[in-house]
Amino acid sequence: MKRFLLICFALLLTPIDWAYGFNQPSTSLQRYLEDNPNQLPLIEQLSVRVHSQPIRLSSIYPETLKIAVILRTDPEIPQNQAWFFAFKRRMQELNMDFRLDVFYVPRDEGTLAMFYKYQSIQATSFDYVIVDGVDDYNRPLIEHLLLQDGSKVIILNSFAPFPAWHLHPPLLYIGTDKALMMHRLASLLDRGLDSNAVIDAISEVSPTSGQSDCQMFLNELAGLGRSVRYRYRVKDLEEGIEPVLDALLAKQPDERQHFIFSCTPKISERVIDVLMTNPSMSASTNAWLGQRRLDAAHQQGVVMVTVLDMKDYMAIAAAEAIKADIELRLLPRVYTETVTFLTRDMDQQTRQLTFQQALQYSFALWPR
Repeated sequence: MKRFLLICFALLLTPIDWAYGFNQPSTSLQRYLEDNPNQLPLIEQLSVRVHSQPIRLSSIYPETLKIAVILRTDPEIPQNQAWFFAFKRRMQELNMDFRLDVFYVPRDEGTLAMFYKYQSIQATSFDYVIVDGVDDYNRPLIEHLLLQDGSKVIILNSFAPFPAWHLHPPLLYIGTDKALMMHRLASLLDRGLDSNAVIDAISEVSPTSGQSDCQMFLNELAGLGRSVRYRYRVKDLEEGIEPVLDALLAKQPDERQHFIFSCTPKISERVIDVLMTNPSMSASTNAWLGQRRLDAAHQQGVVMVTVLDMKDYMAIAAAEAIKADIELRLLPRVYTETVTFLTRDMDQQTRQLTFQQALQYSFALWPR
């Protein structure tokens, strides 16, 4: 307990720029798999179970599983509601009796509040603790959980193991390889855009809002020989997007195809709203899972491509990992899901089918 307090108060006094990289480099997963080739068949076995019909637990587990989920984002947002729905549905199909407690631990609550919540979680002796991501604030708190003999930890939204935890690793890391996703997205857009198309980008001023993802995408474009004309950083998303779009369109002297890369879902949603209500603005953008009016935006040509994260399958992976652990099956250290895309050249029926296949449990919960 004293050690835990010392760690947390050290965290209070430590500047944000820890010498610890949570934005995992694009080579980290590849390097890990090259160094650990025995992981590949285990990943494949888990993937088969995740993407297959559920197989019920063969024997009755005598106790109700106590599972904690620690979120850094509001439990009520669509992404989290869909994750819960898919996870609960799979656990029920796997014939596992469980109790799920949700803890909302946002960054802006302060480090002491985070400490007390993690202390409460530790005191409850959960069987499994599922943590939504690792950052400078929660790393020492997660690390303390890992050092305990009780709860087993699953880390969401991390696609490769952290070397510092190799002696006390989580049960499983589950995430999306963002570098691969941005590579595929850039390749798809490169094929769909005219050779002389004008490309601009809009990101948020906040350094924590999709900056690394945005930079990965721009790097991939550069590797394909595509240059970005302007990159605007916007502070006020509600009032700032329309003036930026006006400025970008005013700086386009000819009739070339114009694509605006929206670095985050919030930016994309606002860009789509402005473009759809101003038909004279001849430009297209990208969209992300969870945005409103996607069907209409695709039909009007405002959205060129939508990125669909396989959120349901990541929830299923967590449920299957718990079942495998109960059955004493071998698990990989990491499980990554791919993404799929809705494109402008798909008809509405194909887009709906692709959407439904990507989100087999939570399809009806997402705005479209």
